[in-house]
Amino acid sequence: MTAPAFTHLATAGSTNDWLLERAVGLADGHWVIADRQTAGRGRRGRAWGDGAGNLMASMIVRANGAVQQLSFVAALALLDALEASDGQGSETPAPRFHLKWPNDVLLDGAKVSGILLERAGNALVIGFGANLAQYPADTERPAISLAAAGLAVPTPLAVLARLMPAFAHYRTLWADDGFEAIRNRWLARAAGLGDRVTARLGSETLEGCFEGLASDGALMLRLDDASLRAIHAGEVFAL
Repeated sequence: MTAPAFTHLATAGSTNDWLLERAVGLADGHWVIADRQTAGRGRRGRAWGDGAGNLMASMIVRANGAVQQLSFVAALALLDALEASDGQGSETPAPRFHLKWPNDVLLDGAKVSGILLERAGNALVIGFGANLAQYPADTERPAISLAAAGLAVPTPLAVLARLMPAFAHYRTLWADDGFEAIRNRWLARAAGLGDRVTARLGSETLEGCFEGLASDGALMLRLDDASLRAIHAGEVFAL
């Protein structure tokens, strides 16, 4: 199997922007990683801090179908790549890494990574950020790094070396067996399944029980009046 192509930059505005600007000429599966970012961003336009020693990488995907489901593919791949730093992995009685809808990885219940999907014509750019050596202190919800959690701190390139084949594996599973195979694996590592959560949907805020994922990846929220609401976009937090 041919190893994925990747570009290593000393500095970029953001790795997503670097790919978006070159999307026409790059092949499916091309990755970029930067040592530093000057204009990194997360979901809803939030700034993504330029933490030296952290993972800042993106890839371009050309695929047909419900490509938004690759958000869950990306989350599973990043969890695998980060969990390798634990030295114990998911086979332990109490794994420390979990997944938060739709695509955050949590470490000991705090956010250790973020994933951002953006379209570029008929291509999709997926950005991966992970707190390896440091984490921002001024976030709305608790954040953490591998270092702060007492785990070994791999280099960003070492994490990328794990992430690329992990993404390829889950992408193939998605393409061959459909979203259900990804959904089941995501739910097996989901944080707060069955617990009460709050969902912010623009001008609306809901509270209820996180019951699982719909067949299209929507979060299923059981409201206090016993009705079931599918959440397709928004922010969900534990209560």
